[in-house]
Amino acid sequence: MGQKNMSDTELELIQLSLQKSYSLKNANNDLMIDSIESRAIKQNFIPTLAMNGGYAYGSANINADIPTFQLPISGIEIFDGDSQFDAKGHFLNANLTAKALLFSGLQVNYGSKASKEKIKAKNFLLESEKAKIIKDVIDTCDKIELLERSRIVLVESEKRLSKEKTKVKAAIENGLATPFEREKISGAELKLASKKMQLEGNIRLLHLKLSMLTGRDIGQIEHYDFELKPWLFKQNDQSYSNRPELEALRAGIEAYEYKLKMNKNHFLPKVAAFATLSYFNLFDARIKTPYDTPISEQPINLDLNYFQGFPAYLVGIGFEWEIFNGLKSNNEIQKTSIEKNMAENKKIDAEEKLKLFEEKVKIEFEVKNQQILLKEKEKEVASNALSLAIASYQEGLISVSERLEAETDYQEAVLEYYKMIALQRQAALELLTASGSLNLNNLNN
Repeated sequence: MGQKNMSDTELELIQLSLQKSYSLKNANNDLMIDSIESRAIKQNFIPTLAMNGGYAYGSANINADIPTFQLPISGIEIFDGDSQFDAKGHFLNANLTAKALLFSGLQVNYGSKASKEKIKAKNFLLESEKAKIIKDVIDTCDKIELLERSRIVLVESEKRLSKEKTKVKAAIENGLATPFEREKISGAELKLASKKMQLEGNIRLLHLKLSMLTGRDIGQIEHYDFELKPWLFKQNDQSYSNRPELEALRAGIEAYEYKLKMNKNHFLPKVAAFATLSYFNLFDARIKTPYDTPISEQPINLDLNYFQGFPAYLVGIGFEWEIFNGLKSNNEIQKTSIEKNMAENKKIDAEEKLKLFEEKVKIEFEVKNQQILLKEKEKEVASNALSLAIASYQEGLISVSERLEAETDYQEAVLEYYKMIALQRQAALELLTASGSLNLNNLNN
């Protein structure tokens, strides 16, 4: 079974960080809003039903010049000259109207496709944001483990120097060593203590950061052990062309293409079906005329108890054809064409830069692999040199300064070895990022 690059603990922390990330939550909420808007575009074809109505009381003085009319028997002339009427009444009406869009001039079709491509682009950018979070968590875990390894090296050096100091004290009492040697060892111990103090502070800060990223209690994180070992790669077919950033740009270009088609088809008519069911009632209406009856000379008034209509319905098909809209559509077409061109330029520029970046990180990863082998050999040489220095010092063949120098060289060699592993892992993450492969699925394999 091959080596796993990530421990189960690290994979769990990555999942926790992805769940906790507020930026991812907001990005998901933004996608939900876009999905609702996309759904709303398609829902333009769903019929609508609306009801409206109203009551009104009206009163008016009407002046009219009606051709004179002579009654056949009495010979009385009516409507002679200007006539003035006083009209008033009540009016009540209610309408129930259903409408259904039959043809949108392809606006809904292209608008819906543009919205889908916009959502697709944001989903790709969401994957890019996830990759950044994953890289941050892994880098933090690697730094913690690097400092833990450094602490082990310092503790081992402390133990060796403590033994040397004990031996030197005994040698001083027997006249075989000088206080100078003891003070040199004490000075070296103080330097180690200072390094350990700084190291402990850095570890605490990294624990706090990991707690913030994951939401896991810092007390638990302090008990976690991480692995710091070279990253092994499996061959895959992914390259810079699979980067989510490029996929997002491609989807964005498609969105502009559909938007452009939508704007170019603005001249097509929109067709809708409609049906209206109405009720109306003109009631308690009265018109006062300036005339009287011929014999009794009573005022002539026209009264209306009610004039009612129900059911009154209207069914049909209507269209709206915007023949000329003041060049607004032409301006939108030009604007969208420019935006599409800008997106295409961004994609070409990104492809060139990402291709160069992928080649760069491939070279860096190969170099780091070779440097790990060299640093491992340096560590072995420094370990052997330290063993010889300890033996030689005990036999009086070298000075205490040379003995302490060998100790320092060994510390540096071991720390440089683990630093190089950490750098190799960083280069591996950059290589995964460069090919768009930095995700949980690839880390689990």
